[in-house]
Amino acid sequence: MATAREVAAAVTDPELPMLTLADLGVLRDVTEGDDGVTVTITPTYSGCPAMATMRDDLTAALQRNGFPHVRIAVSLEPAWTTDWISEKGRAALEEHGISAPGPAPGVPGQLPCRCCQPGVR
Repeated sequence: MATAREVAAAVTDPELPMLTLADLGVLRDVTEGDDGVTVTITPTYSGCPAMATMRDDLTAALQRNGFPHVRIAVSLEPAWTTDWISEKGRAALEEHGISAPGPAPGVPGQLPCRCCQPGVR
């Protein structure tokens, strides 16, 4: 029998079905306890319209695989970043003609305003 993490990791993204939620970096955590399974997901952005479908798909997949009590938690912190896309996910995107995003800029602190005059923040 597959673990809850294995089942959840195999669920595909409803908008990019060539990617699993794990490869997209949306699947953050899966815990099994006496009261059931809790799956934590982070949307690619806070208004992601696919979140309801992701919840339903995760719940259905886990229940089909013998996990009757499923709770889906949404975590907005830390915010999702393209850095969380796995190498397998990047390859799948490229294979389907979608340019995988590069690494997020790692600039600490305040960023200068690029719309204003130099030196204005």
